[in-house]
Amino acid sequence: MDQAGSTSIGKRILGALGACLTAACASNAPYHTTSEDGGACRTDPDSPACRSSAYQEFERFDLAFAEFSERGNAFDDARVEAVLAKIAAKARADGVVLIVFVHGWKHNASEDDPNVLSFKDSLETMTGVLGSSFAGTALGSRRLVGVYVGWRGASIELPLLKELTFWDRKAVAEELGSGGVTRLLLDLDRITAGEARNVMVVVGHSFGGAIVVRALSDLITERVTNRADDERARVFADGVLVLNPAIEANQALPFVEAALQRPYARDQLPLFISISSDADAATHYAFPAGQTIGLATWRQADLQRSYYHDRRAPEQPLPLRERHLDATTAGNFAPFLTHRLHADGEGDALRFTLDTCEAAGERCRPMGWTTLSGQPTIGPLPAHYPLYFIKTDKSVMTDHNDIFNQKVRSFVFTVIDDVVRRALAGGVKAARGEGEPPLIASPERFAARMNALWSQMGSGAR
Repeated sequence: MDQAGSTSIGKRILGALGACLTAACASNAPYHTTSEDGGACRTDPDSPACRSSAYQEFERFDLAFAEFSERGNAFDDARVEAVLAKIAAKARADGVVLIVFVHGWKHNASEDDPNVLSFKDSLETMTGVLGSSFAGTALGSRRLVGVYVGWRGASIELPLLKELTFWDRKAVAEELGSGGVTRLLLDLDRITAGEARNVMVVVGHSFGGAIVVRALSDLITERVTNRADDERARVFADGVLVLNPAIEANQALPFVEAALQRPYARDQLPLFISISSDADAATHYAFPAGQTIGLATWRQADLQRSYYHDRRAPEQPLPLRERHLDATTAGNFAPFLTHRLHADGEGDALRFTLDTCEAAGERCRPMGWTTLSGQPTIGPLPAHYPLYFIKTDKSVMTDHNDIFNQKVRSFVFTVIDDVVRRALAGGVKAARGEGEPPLIASPERFAARMNALWSQMGSGAR
């Protein structure tokens, strides 16, 4: 075969491969392109008018979408402003319980995406919990509003190829965390702050957790550093939770180190809550492998830190190795861990227990692909430390994506339930950090509330 023929065949092969990859690429465009009020969702949730709306009003809750490009910019600023205006109007009227969810890798804002469907179902379940707990109170009329932050977490749809998008999607997540998502969160916090009738909680999963950490890391660092005279650090919104966050511990180190400096007020609210599972192979094995390959040319150092030691020999400081900080997610990094969550039993007999790592050091040891060993920890932690790094196991989360099951919902709902109860009892000052200590500061009380909510949700929903 002559050279021209070979070139022609090569071009056809490359063209075919290009067409294949193009066809497999997920859309880089918003899925919700109208600014209608989504009222059609009450009567016909499957209608195009409902599914295309960026603000959807269902019978028992509202769902809004804020979608961002890979460069971290909102696709349509007018559409985001319209969503913010609707939320602000409801916040000024009867008040809102606002749940912001940032999805992770291999997901997007399509109406058929499993995360969108599960988020809707979670909101439906939460309306029942809130209605049962607060019916007849001043907070009972508040509207539950979910905000789904969409981005191109799924860039390729072919089953095998999409597994190779780790580095690409991680870089995009970091871009979003440094861009428009930060502004969105600040705008929503401004809308809900100052009124006890409003509650806002931010939840991020996987690379969505990475987006949340990147978006709020500097803010959390500033707030634990520049505290009021009473040593109370001002919280962002009413809670920041990340589930199986896919971001290296090194990204969380600045606000962890800042938070260690001195004690906090007795009623200090949590600034940050992370929960990760032993059963999450993605962050225990795939993430370290990806980071090791991606950072192969970087030079990493051993850091000297007086606060870092093995729990069994606190008088002997250890070197804090950057290769461990880079290859381990923030939620799996054993030195950061503060608590261990476990569930025993099934159905109505299931009971949660929450222990501190001080009391359960062996269960807070390093796991997954790592050369970190022993019982490394940081501390001593200052009184009323506001960062909660909680590790669980398959009794609560069976894998990386198992974040919408009723056990995880019980955990998330308990955090939200505590904020709402504080607001009901003492107004905005109590809700934002003045009053009784938060429920999560008492592991036994927190687990008891989880157990009560588990029973309240009923075994039929499990």
